[in-house]
Amino acid sequence: MAGQPEFRLEQVLKFRKEVERMHQLELAQARQQHDDARERLKSERGALKELQSELTERQAEGIDAKDLQLYGDFSLRKTREIRAIRESLPVLEKVVQERREALLTAAKEKRALEVFKEKKLRDLRLEQLSRERTFLDEVAVQNRGGH
Repeated sequence: MAGQPEFRLEQVLKFRKEVERMHQLELAQARQQHDDARERLKSERGALKELQSELTERQAEGIDAKDLQLYGDFSLRKTREIRAIRESLPVLEKVVQERREALLTAAKEKRALEVFKEKKLRDLRLEQLSRERTFLDEVAVQNRGGH
């Protein structure tokens, strides 16, 4: 034990830190997926709005039945995409919440071990100081007795 006292659970603490980092990455990834879905939803809604505006213009100018059918099909596809994205959002929000809870749990477990380590190291330092004090007291007693 040269210098810093040994903490026997150091490997466990390192593991818990790594688990916490893993949960941080998973949460970041879940948040990114959720944000991406929201952006896609916004984009698809914008595209549908543009399509509807374009269709209105074309109808005012006069439009062929086949073109009208193409607009209708494309509009239906966009509407389905929007619905699918909207339906995926609650699932993605749930995943984000689960990842957040897992991260909180991992952080608490790591922190509990860090607190335990701090207490253990403090106790070891106090014990070391006590032994040193006892040794110095013995040396002082021996020096007085030797005179």
